[in-house]
Amino acid sequence: MVPLVPLTWAAEEEQPALALTAAQQQALEQFGRSLAQAMTDKDGPALKAHLDPDEFGGRVLQKMPDMTAEMRQVITRSINKRPGGWMDQKMSGNVVFLRTRERLGFPAVQLRLRSETDSLSYADVLVRPDGAGFKVVDLYDYTMASLISEEIGNMLAVSINPSGGAGLAKVLGIPGIKNEVMVDFRAMAVAAQMQDAPEVLRLHDTLPEEIRRTRGVFSLRLQALMRLSNQGSQQAAQAFEGALRQAPEILGKESATDLLMTDLLLQRQDFQGVDDCLKRTEAAIGGDPYLKLLRGNMRLQMKDYVGVLALADAAEREADSGDPTQSEAMDLRITVHLQRKDFAAAVKELRACREKFGAVMDRQAFAGDALYEDLLKSPEFAAWEKELAQ
Repeated sequence: MVPLVPLTWAAEEEQPALALTAAQQQALEQFGRSLAQAMTDKDGPALKAHLDPDEFGGRVLQKMPDMTAEMRQVITRSINKRPGGWMDQKMSGNVVFLRTRERLGFPAVQLRLRSETDSLSYADVLVRPDGAGFKVVDLYDYTMASLISEEIGNMLAVSINPSGGAGLAKVLGIPGIKNEVMVDFRAMAVAAQMQDAPEVLRLHDTLPEEIRRTRGVFSLRLQALMRLSNQGSQQAAQAFEGALRQAPEILGKESATDLLMTDLLLQRQDFQGVDDCLKRTEAAIGGDPYLKLLRGNMRLQMKDYVGVLALADAAEREADSGDPTQSEAMDLRITVHLQRKDFAAAVKELRACREKFGAVMDRQAFAGDALYEDLLKSPEFAAWEKELAQ
C-alpha cells in the first residue's frame, strides 16, 4: 500500500466542547490506556474494537456529498479492511497514553508513539461516547498538524477527480484557483503518492508562490525533501532544514515538525539545537517526560551533568508507572555518575532499581560493557555485591 501523504489545506473548524462527567473522564483515561496497549501489542482485532469505522468513513467523505451511498460503503470498507482498521499503520513499537484533552470539540486521548527504529511522534485520538465507553472517530497527527480523515479524504478527492479543476479545488477548500494550476497540483499529489520525490519538487516549483505556501503543497514538498534527504542528498537536506524552520508559520504552532529537525542537527553534533527543538515540541504537545529524558541525553553530550540529573529526575517523577521512561531515567543518572566517577551514587541507583523494579544489577549484568569497568573494580561495587549476597 502506498503511504498516505498529507493533503490538508485548512484546519477543521472548532466545535463546542462536549462536557464529560467525572465517571466519563475516568473511563476516557482507561480507554486511552487500553488503546495504547492494543497498539503496542500490534493486536489488530483489539485495536479495531476501539474504532467507529462508519463515523470515520463519514468524516473522510464529508467533503463529497454527491457520492452515491453504494460508493460510500465501498470506500468505507476499503479504508477499514486492514487488521487494525484505518489505524493499522499507527501500531508501533511502544505507545504510551499521556493525558486526556479536547480537540475540535471532541474528547481526546493524547498518545506518544515510538517506533521500532525509535522514531517519535504524537497524536490526539478523537473519540465519541459509546455507552459506558468510547469509540475512536479520528486522529490528529502533531507532526504535520493534520487529521487523518482529511489526509485520506483529500487523497481520495485527487484520485476521483482525474482532470483536477474547479470540482477538486472546491473539495480541497481552495476555490478560485486557475484550472491549469489545479491540474499541476493534482499531478504533484499523484507523484507524491507514487513516492516520486524529484517529480514532486519539479511540479512544486511551477506553482504560484501563494499556492506553495498553502498547507497541502507545503506538506507535499516537505515529505519529498525528507525522502531525498534520507537517501543522502545534501542539497535536499539543506532545503529540508529550511522548510522545517518555516513549518510552524504555515502548519501552525501545534505542529511538531521540530522532531524531524533533530536528526539533521545530530548529524553535525548541534546538541543545543536539538535541545531547543525538544523544548519547542514540549510546548506544542503540552509536555512529555520522555522529551525531558531526550533533553537530558543532549545535556549529557554537553557535559552539563547538573542539567542532566535535573531533567532525569523530572522525567522519572512525571512518568506514569509502567512507562519505560522511568527506568531509562535511572539509566541516564547512572551514566552521569559513572562519568563523574561517583561510584557511591551509582550504587545507590542500582539499589533503587532493585527496590522499584525488582531488577538485580549484578556483575553479570554489566559484563563486557566498557562503561562499567571502573565501577566493577570499585570498593563501592564490592560492597554492593556483598549486599546482594545477604
